[in-house]
Amino acid sequence: MLLSVLLISSAVLGAATIAGLLVLFQLRQTADAEASAQAVFASDAGVERALYEKYRNGYCGDANSQISSVEDPQDIFTIADDVQYKVLLEEECTLAKSAGLSGRSARAFILYFGGIENFGGQFVE
Repeated sequence: MLLSVLLISSAVLGAATIAGLLVLFQLRQTADAEASAQAVFASDAGVERALYEKYRNGYCGDANSQISSVEDPQDIFTIADDVQYKVLLEEECTLAKSAGLSGRSARAFILYFGGIENFGGQFVE
């Protein structure tokens, strides 16, 4: 009888500890929601920059472009004090990778130009 009470009590205590830990993780994640949103918007700014460079300026990772086709730590664009983005063109300018950074949050988007060009009339004349 005493053994069964101890076993049940320890199981309840273990479940409560795990539940508390999960709640703590959720609270940490929601506390940094502002930085996460800033990172998403910074990454979106990188996607917009890649579209502009390719379809309006006609540059695709060459010397005239501000976006590189090789990994370069100096190609980081700053939006605000703690908000930055980086764009990398790959595979002969068929895709662009954009990463937004804000605080401890980082979010990334990948843009396939082939999908855009199949629509026709939006960016390609």
